[in-house]
Amino acid sequence: MINPYKILNVSVNANKQDIKKAELLAMKERKYSMHEISTARNQLMTPSKRLCADFMFPSKLKAKRPKLITVLIPTKNIDLSSINENAFDSLK
Repeated sequence: MINPYKILNVSVNANKQDIKKAELLAMKERKYSMHEISTARNQLMTPSKRLCADFMFPSKLKAKRPKLITVLIPTKNIDLSSINENAFDSLK
């Protein structure tokens, strides 16, 4: 399958009017067959098929995965016995 955006020479943000104009220009240039041009137009005019084309032919490459940031938190020795003794006092 050929990229329909490449066949019609339109951007990912092209609207229906731009696609129709690009179809006529592509037919005049005869770089691709009529069947490929009409298939590309139909694919970009139908919202569900256009969504599939957007996933199959992304306009930008995905960014590299971000590196995991590890933060060392200093641990303090906390005496939990004093916290547990006063815990019931706060409920009164």
